[in-house]
Amino acid sequence: MSKLRNMRVIEIPKFRAVSSGEGTLGEIFGNPDGFSAWIASHRHLLHKPLYEPVDFLWHEGCDINRSVWIWALREGVTAAEIAPYQILEFPGGLFLAATADENDNDDLNETVAGMRAWIAQSKVFEYGSFPESGMCNMPNPDGEGDKALGIAQQQIFLPLKPREPQRKDS
Repeated sequence: MSKLRNMRVIEIPKFRAVSSGEGTLGEIFGNPDGFSAWIASHRHLLHKPLYEPVDFLWHEGCDINRSVWIWALREGVTAAEIAPYQILEFPGGLFLAATADENDNDDLNETVAGMRAWIAQSKVFEYGSFPESGMCNMPNPDGEGDKALGIAQQQIFLPLKPREPQRKDS
């Protein structure tokens, strides 16, 4: 199957990121002294995007209650500058990407199911291993496009790896 059905295959390069570490969504986003607040006050250390976000969230080991949020760092940022957080070396890789409405569970589930079905039927790719849960980000949180559409766009990235070529017996 080669038709992408409103999805795209992308390659994300390796990069250095600051990591929230493993935590609940409440710990990462809801704590006034947590990672989300740290990000808001340390934007000068983060890679500035042209138009695509440079952050990703995934569930650790597919446990929806344990997540990791990372942000790409500018060149030269040191571990001391991001303390108490850690630098994570994001390995990069191939991903199948699609967009759904974060506020609509049916749309999210339908989108992910369609992505998984495409991977299962692909003669070129199979499901990759990192991150096992896949990952997501918000391309323009609170942006004009989302406000006009009345949705919260969530980009979903499922890991891919090339299928091993089928060997023909001679």
